[in-house]
Amino acid sequence: MKIMHKSALPFVGNASALATAIVLLALWETGVRLYGTQFEFLPAPTQIATALYRSAFSGQLVTDSLHTVACGLAGWLIAVLFGAAAGLTLAFSRTADRFVSTSVEVLRPLPAVAFVPVAVLLLGFTVYTEVLVIVYASLWPLIVNAMGGARALHQRLFDTAATLHLTRVERLTKVILPAVLPSIIVGARVALGLALVVAVLVEMIGNPAGLGWGLVTAQEALQPDLMFGYLVMTGALGVFLNTCLRLTCKWSFPGIREIQDL
Repeated sequence: MKIMHKSALPFVGNASALATAIVLLALWETGVRLYGTQFEFLPAPTQIATALYRSAFSGQLVTDSLHTVACGLAGWLIAVLFGAAAGLTLAFSRTADRFVSTSVEVLRPLPAVAFVPVAVLLLGFTVYTEVLVIVYASLWPLIVNAMGGARALHQRLFDTAATLHLTRVERLTKVILPAVLPSIIVGARVALGLALVVAVLVEMIGNPAGLGWGLVTAQEALQPDLMFGYLVMTGALGVFLNTCLRLTCKWSFPGIREIQDL
């Protein structure tokens, strides 16, 4: 019996997923064409593609996408820096954990949507509102993953650092960070998806710009093909950004096996 090589498995999986997507799109197209009168505001995939092409050709789709991606990445980067630092601090400082952990547990379950009116009152309908809410939503995966990864470190790592007489800075950079980095990257990937979702959400209700506002505008103009097009674009950007982050981490840290397996 012939055994398939492991390197061929990802290709087979991707081909199967692509074939499934093509079949579903074909069924969608056929269903809309046959029963279009029953689904007045459900466009066919070809209509969505045409609307996307027209919007991209006019430049509006590109402008909206750049705005959403820029705000999402800005908020995500701030959250990565502060979230990872806060998680490590809570993990290794009993004083910080004693005074801050309760506040973290109270604020973490609050949905970012509930924070939008507060941000609008403080900053108005501006890009700062969008970035602030993105930071708030993206912080928690970083804090939780960094804290969990740091607390799960084995005592042997610290014993080895003590045996080698490493300074605090060397212990942090050569022992703690390499060991906790996979957990932080997992939190960063979760936070990146949240950042994009929250960016679109805030644009719909708190900052009239970007893909979120374009989606609302298309809905109000009764252009369902363009509205679905903006949804497709948002999903495609999410997949693209996540892939870029995963490949960048693998390229930047070739010696950490856990990151190579992400």
